[in-house]
Amino acid sequence: MLKKMTIGLWVCIMVVVSACSSSGGSNEGSGNGKGSDKVEISFVDVSPSPERTKYFNEVIAAFEQANPDIKVKMETVPWDQAFKKLAMQGASKTMPDVVNMYPAWLNTFVPAGYLEPLSAQYDAWSDKEKLTSFVSDITMEEQQRKVYNDIYYMPDALMSGALFVRQDWFKEANLPLPTTWEELFTASEKLTDPAKNRYGWAYRGSRAGFDQIFAYITAVTGGETYEKDGTSVLLRPEALEAFVKFTDIYKKGWAPKDSINWGYQEMVQGFTSGVTGILNQTTEVIATAKASMTDDSWTVIPYPKGDDGKRYIGASATWGYSVSATSKHKEASWKFIAFLSTPENNLKYSNTLTMIPIFKSDKGAEGPMQGFIDTLDDPDSYLVADLGNFPELGEFRESFMDAEVQKYLLNQQSAEQTVKNLGDFLTKAQQKYMKENPNVPLPHVTKPQMK
Repeated sequence: MLKKMTIGLWVCIMVVVSACSSSGGSNEGSGNGKGSDKVEISFVDVSPSPERTKYFNEVIAAFEQANPDIKVKMETVPWDQAFKKLAMQGASKTMPDVVNMYPAWLNTFVPAGYLEPLSAQYDAWSDKEKLTSFVSDITMEEQQRKVYNDIYYMPDALMSGALFVRQDWFKEANLPLPTTWEELFTASEKLTDPAKNRYGWAYRGSRAGFDQIFAYITAVTGGETYEKDGTSVLLRPEALEAFVKFTDIYKKGWAPKDSINWGYQEMVQGFTSGVTGILNQTTEVIATAKASMTDDSWTVIPYPKGDDGKRYIGASATWGYSVSATSKHKEASWKFIAFLSTPENNLKYSNTLTMIPIFKSDKGAEGPMQGFIDTLDDPDSYLVADLGNFPELGEFRESFMDAEVQKYLLNQQSAEQTVKNLGDFLTKAQQKYMKENPNVPLPHVTKPQMK
């Protein structure tokens, strides 16, 4: 009986050894080509479009050709579903190896331990010194290392806001192109003519609509988002006045009635189809406008200045590339990110999607794009402080803020109560974060530098 058990045990051991030797186990997660099997890494894009998908398919093919031991499997998730899906995957430890990361999500994903630190890889990266000072000083150091003590994503490109305007409408109405917020509000009213189905402003009433309201509020708060003790500037009386003044664009009918439901796609279509005359958006709209409008009908002008003569702008990485903390192929994942981030690939990506590259260049941008770059370099331009780094920011941005504004737009809640609810949420979260993280600097207005 003992002899039979010994033979059986020996057979089992041989089967296990044989299975291990044929599985390429020594190559697991290395991406170094020492085994016979390819390493497969997963990559998710959270803002899919035909142009993005085409670009990523091409760059993945080039990467796989240069790295025959690594295969990249790409999937896409619609933008409106991305945060919730990735948060669920992070909690269940099923997040893809490489994730297209939205910078504001770091506040949720980093404290939860969903992302792998990339500081060592970034610091040793051969292309690091070629980055613009905005990316190296602000995106990498101020917004990541100083806050989280590590680097967690490589930016894909930069975006900044500006105003797309129907210059033919302004000429027809004998109006100068606006340079201040007051001129902008006046133009929104005067360009509106419901009989012609024309409205002054492409209002964003749905997802991320509060961002556009807050852009005006910070113009009256000097670019700051918090007091020194962490109290939200929304609780200032002038913030309430600014909230009412901006939302009056919708309330007074200077925007289409259905724009209460408009997100990104709808507001862009409202502008390019000739329904609205002013659109507050980013560089990626340039390609859409060029494809559907005559060149002499529109242009891009800088953000308006506030009463203090300064221009308070929002500028940041559009998205970035992160590695999942649970990835089994971290070396191969970083190799893929570094490939995506070469100056050549980044320029192709930026040109394809009409965004601002992350690397220095001696060549000036062409047409409307130069307006965005000039805005970042303008001595009167200042970068608005962000909303903070607390974990609850994901909840605030993805559900709370726009729901509160919708209540006001639908006359279900007063402006006073709406602004108080928003300010109280931010104050409570920021003060709690400050108490738990005393060494993290308070968000503060800064001067961007692109050189």
